[in-house]
Amino acid sequence: MIILLLTGLPGSYLPKAKPLIGLDKLAHLIMYLGFAFITLWGYRQPYQEQGKAYQRKAIMITLAISLAFGALTEVMQHTLIPGRVGSLYDWIADAIGSLIGAVFFYFFFRNRNNLKNQAFCK
Repeated sequence: MIILLLTGLPGSYLPKAKPLIGLDKLAHLIMYLGFAFITLWGYRQPYQEQGKAYQRKAIMITLAISLAFGALTEVMQHTLIPGRVGSLYDWIADAIGSLIGAVFFYFFFRNRNNLKNQAFCK
């Protein structure tokens, strides 16, 4: 929801000064890193219990959702939001962030035996 809100802001709400080159791409990367990690967090219990095939499926579904959502927000910006332009490079930053988020999730949970017993998972 936060991503949709931020990407839906009209251009007049954004700073007029040109930020450091790549700063907006970094913001896209970080937002979609979080998006992928949080999406996979929803799969955490079956992810751990159902083995490698389910883990691959959960990661692939998450990446597909992230890529589709990123593309949708870029098209939305280009067609519906005044003063905004969709960008292939923004979508690429979204995709890279999603991939990094999925990789972080994979490495974060690969050695966990039982996620239900972790205090922060309850």
